[in-house]
Amino acid sequence: MTEEQPELLARPFWFYVKKHKLWVASGLICLFLTNLMETLIPWLVGKTLDKISTNVPLHEVGGIIGRIFIIILFLSAFRFLWRVLWAQFHHTVAQDLRNRVFDRMAQLGPTFFRPRKIGQLISLISNDVNSFRMGIGPGFLVLFDGIFLMCLILPFMIAISPAWTWKTLILMPFVPFTVNTILKYLHRGFHARQERFADLSGSAQEIVSGIRVIKSFAQEHSQTQQFNVHSTGFRRACDQVAWWDALFGPSLELPVALGSVLLLLLGTPDVIAGRVTLGQFFTFYQYIQRMIWPMSAIGVGLGNVQEGRAAFVRIREVLEFAPDVPDTGKVEVSELRSLEVRDLSFTYPGTQQKVLHGISFRLEHGQCLGIVGMTGAGKSTLIDLLIRQYPVPPGTILINDISVEQISLRSLRQLIGIVPQEAFLFSRKVSENLALGLDQWDLDDVRVAAGHVRLDQEIESWPENYEALVGERGVNLSGGQKQRMTLARALIRNAGLVILDDALSAVDTKTEGRILEHLQNQLRHTTSIIVSHRLASVKQADLILVLKDGRVESRGRHDELVQASAIYKALNDMQMEAQQA
Repeated sequence: MTEEQPELLARPFWFYVKKHKLWVASGLICLFLTNLMETLIPWLVGKTLDKISTNVPLHEVGGIIGRIFIIILFLSAFRFLWRVLWAQFHHTVAQDLRNRVFDRMAQLGPTFFRPRKIGQLISLISNDVNSFRMGIGPGFLVLFDGIFLMCLILPFMIAISPAWTWKTLILMPFVPFTVNTILKYLHRGFHARQERFADLSGSAQEIVSGIRVIKSFAQEHSQTQQFNVHSTGFRRACDQVAWWDALFGPSLELPVALGSVLLLLLGTPDVIAGRVTLGQFFTFYQYIQRMIWPMSAIGVGLGNVQEGRAAFVRIREVLEFAPDVPDTGKVEVSELRSLEVRDLSFTYPGTQQKVLHGISFRLEHGQCLGIVGMTGAGKSTLIDLLIRQYPVPPGTILINDISVEQISLRSLRQLIGIVPQEAFLFSRKVSENLALGLDQWDLDDVRVAAGHVRLDQEIESWPENYEALVGERGVNLSGGQKQRMTLARALIRNAGLVILDDALSAVDTKTEGRILEHLQNQLRHTTSIIVSHRLASVKQADLILVLKDGRVESRGRHDELVQASAIYKALNDMQMEAQQA
C-alpha cells in the first residue's frame, strides 16, 4: 500500500481535491465570475428598458448596451475556462482511480477473482469509476454553481422588492427535497440498471467466448433465450430510470411557473402604480427563472456526490483487498541453480481439507522433473504454488536455497516460463503473442520459437503470417495451435525454469513426438518441470513424481516406476494399448 492510499480510502473526495487544488481553485474562481456576469446581465437589461421608457438620449442606452456586450465577452471566456479546467480535473481523477483499480486487480489472486463475474469487474472499472467521476466533477460543480448563483441573485431580488422575493420564492425551498426524493429513486434505478448491465455483459462475453461449444451442442436457441432474459431485464431497468428521469423536469418547472404567475399577480399593480419600474419588473422575472437552477442544483449536486460515494464503497473493496501473496521479498534472482520443495502441504483458503501432503523433491540446474497422476491428484495445485499464486509455509519452496517469500515476485516470475493447462492468447498479432513478456525482440527469434513447436510452416501459410490477428482468446486457432503458441511463448524467453502444465494435451501424438524431440534439445540446458497425462512427455525426465490424492505415491525414472508404481504402470499399459490400437 502506498503512503497516500490510506487518505484516499478514508476521504476520497478530499484526497483528489487536495491533489489537484490548483485546477479546483482556478475552476471555481472562473465559475464564480461567470455567475456574477450572468447575474449582472438581467440587471443591466432592466436598466436599459427603464432608459428607453423615459426617452433618454440614445447614447446613454448605447453605453449600457456596450457594457452588456463586454460582459458577454468575458462571460464566454470565463465559461470556457471553468469548463476546460474542471473537465481536466475530473477526467484526470477518473484516469488515476481507474489505473489504481486496474493495478490492484493485476496484483490480486484467485481468491479475489473466483467468486466474481467478469461482467461485474468490468462494470466496476468502468461504471463505478465513472460514477465517482460524476460525483467529484459535475456533482461538486453544480453544487457550487447553485450556491454561487443563490448568493448572487437573492441580494438583487431583495433590492428590487423584499415582498416579491419571499412571496414568489415561497415554493422554492421545497425544490431540493423534491429533487432529492426523485434522485433517490433514480439512484436505485441506476444501481439496478448497472447490475443488469453487468449480467448482460457477462452473458454476452461468455456466449461469444464459447460460441464453438454452443454451436457444437446446437444450443444457439437456448443461449439466445438466456441472453434475451438478461437483455429484457436490462431494458426494464432502463425503463424504470427513464420514468423517474421524465418526472425530474416537470417537478422543477412547476415552482418556476407558479412563481411567475404570482409575480404577475403581485407585480402588475406595483408597476401600474409606479412603485416599481417596468425594467425592475423584467429583471425580477428573469431572476425568478434563474432561481430554479440554484435550488435544483443543490439536489442534483448532492445526488451525484451521494452516487459517487456509493460507487467508491465498491471501489474501496478492491483497493483494500489483500493479495493472496504479498510482494514482500527483497532478493533478486537472475538464474536458477536449484529448486527444492521441502515437506510442502497446502489447504486452499476458506477450506479445511488438505490438497497436498508433505511433497518433497529437489532439482539441480539442467534437470527435468516429470509429474503424473490421475485427475485431482494435485498436479496443477503444486504448479500454482511454485509460481506463488497462493502463499506457502516459509521454507517449503526454495530457489537457490533461498525461501521464495524472500524473493521478489517480479524476479521470481521472470525466472519462470510457464505453459498453462488452459492456453490463453490475446487479441493481437501472432508475433506479439509469441513475444509476450519480452522488452526487445525481432521476428527471427519469433520464427525460431515457432519452429521448435512445429508451428512455423502453418503460420507462414496464412495470408498475413506473423502479422495475422489471432482473434479474441485465440478464437481463430485450433486447440492444438493455441497450445503450441503458448509453448513457443515460454521457450522464447529462455527462462531459468520452464514449466509445462499438460501443455500438449490438444496436440496429436505424431506432432507431440516431434515437439518432444525438439524440446529435449531445447530444455537440455535449463531446468524444467513437465506435468502430463501422457507418459511419453515425461519418459526422459531425470525424476518423475507420481501423485495420488495430494501425496507422492512413487518417485523415480520411467523404467523404475513401471515396476514400482501401480498407478504409473496402469497409465503406461493403457497408453501402450491405445498406441498399438
